[in-house]
Amino acid sequence: MAAYSMLSVQMALFLALSCTSITHKAASFTFNRGITSLATTRVAAKKTARFAVTKEAVEIWRQKAGFGTVRVQDNNNDATNSNKDTTSSNNEASTTLITAATAAADIANEEHQTKVAQAVQTDDSSNNSSSEEEEEERYMPPWSLATQRAPSSKAFARFRQHVNPLSRRFQMPTDLPENWPYSDFTNVNLPLYLDIGCGKGGFLLELVGRRHGNVYADGTDTYMNNTRLFTDTTDDWLPSTMNYLGLEIRPGVSQYAQNRVEKRGLSGKLSFVGCNANVDLDRLLSLYTESAETEVDDGASSDGGSNNELKFVSIQFPDPHFKKSHTKRRVVTPALVTTLAKFMNQGGVVFLQSDIKEALEAMREKFVEDDGLVYFDEHCDDDDCKVDVGTEEEYGLANPLGIPTEREVSVLNQDLPIYRTLFLRNDVSYPSKSSDLARNL
Repeated sequence: MAAYSMLSVQMALFLALSCTSITHKAASFTFNRGITSLATTRVAAKKTARFAVTKEAVEIWRQKAGFGTVRVQDNNNDATNSNKDTTSSNNEASTTLITAATAAADIANEEHQTKVAQAVQTDDSSNNSSSEEEEEERYMPPWSLATQRAPSSKAFARFRQHVNPLSRRFQMPTDLPENWPYSDFTNVNLPLYLDIGCGKGGFLLELVGRRHGNVYADGTDTYMNNTRLFTDTTDDWLPSTMNYLGLEIRPGVSQYAQNRVEKRGLSGKLSFVGCNANVDLDRLLSLYTESAETEVDDGASSDGGSNNELKFVSIQFPDPHFKKSHTKRRVVTPALVTTLAKFMNQGGVVFLQSDIKEALEAMREKFVEDDGLVYFDEHCDDDDCKVDVGTEEEYGLANPLGIPTEREVSVLNQDLPIYRTLFLRNDVSYPSKSSDLARNL
């Protein structure tokens, strides 16, 4: 009997301990459900109010909940009553937890909205000024925007190779100083050499330096060292004194080229302008020719007459724009040819060269059709300018200037062909009735 009673006591204790374990598990499950509900509430609050629970929200939750960890009182004397009391207590705790979390979310959401309103009010003036700057930049020519690169950094000399000249930003007229060309040239009453698509300006810097006794002596410049191997033949084609102007459409490149002018001691003779030649060429040449006429009228001309004609134009290795849909982006257009004819006198020279045969032929085509046919004659050393058609000697004219460009040096070092041609301005005055007839046809 005693043994039976002892066994009954042991079983009762076992059942009480089991109930206690189950109660703990139930409490843990209920608490996890409360945490899950809190997470769900937080996600909903984030989606609707862009709200994330902060440390302040957690502190509010603790104050509202009024408890830390769910505790279960163990009552070994009455397992059944303990289980019921613990379950009821956990249900109340879960309800309180969810209510507190919701309240915390609402309070934190209000605080978040208040902070957002304050931030908007604080940044209102700065946003307005920023918007005005963006609007101003939107309508500013790309060549007027200051580069973010330091002139002394290596990155300053690295630029993208291609741009779309037909994009809206490159259809804007470039900004020029009010007193241009006086601002760039010491004597505006000189013939003008024009290089369209001058790149970084290495060719013009070497050309002007050689012709005016200011050769750059830096032995670290690979291009300059390579050009010394070529004979300068510019005296056969160019006057002894000239002004030199390079046009480049890529904004950073034109700024880089202009920064090199002063360094080489060529200020007043050479200038680089960032612009789209098909947009600004007529304006630039008009300003240049009109400035010399004004100088003559004021009696300031040294030789008593105007001699500031456009004498020589070079277009060397332009972007070929291979894709058929991109051919309209090429720099030589009928309008450009007409502008050159307008400002050139008889004997003026247009020199074209490229290492891409199709690119050279596309340029040449514009000078043998329409206005080009009226105002320009192709210069030939032989009876036919296209000698040995179909071979590497086709368009094999020698470089009339002798001094190569950077691209030309690279191509020659690879023993690849270069295609060239040259046009001379004839004696047909501009405008011509034949020109009008050709345009109407």
